[in-house]
Amino acid sequence: MREEHTLVLYREIYKSVSDYVRRLTSDPYLIEEVTQEVVIKVHESLSTLKDSEKLTSWLKRIAYTTLVDHHRKSQKQFLVQPHTAEPVNEGNESMMECIAMLLKLLPDEQRELLEAVELHGMSQTVYANEKKLHISTVKSRVQRARQKLKEQITGNCFLTTDSYGNVVDFIRPREIN
Repeated sequence: MREEHTLVLYREIYKSVSDYVRRLTSDPYLIEEVTQEVVIKVHESLSTLKDSEKLTSWLKRIAYTTLVDHHRKSQKQFLVQPHTAEPVNEGNESMMECIAMLLKLLPDEQRELLEAVELHGMSQTVYANEKKLHISTVKSRVQRARQKLKEQITGNCFLTTDSYGNVVDFIRPREIN
């Protein structure tokens, strides 16, 4: 009886993870690959889950990092597919628009750096080579630009976060300073 209950639990986990990964990518091979890898990771580390009420967010975090790892390994740019079968979360769309506006308010050098590294997936090493800069200079500039953008976001976008710092609610400002 216990084995049957465990099997049902793993089927539910498999479906939940597969549905979540499907929202992040449209590649059927990648959906299957990542889902199987996540289920294995869950099986191996289920005992580390401290709060069973946070199972869903725990699964999503594992799935997301596994998918990102796959993209990093294959040197592909990670893009969330805009057209999915699931309805689009308007709050996320609105927040992304706000972040795009705030990105434009950064000094040109910081904006260009973040766009190249974060949005276009250029490695910091390649950016450093193209701009004839030392890699440590680029790394510190990326950190400063991220911090400046974070300050812009927290100062202009009204965010509510959970205990882990994840955004759970967002109110778009009428005007951005």
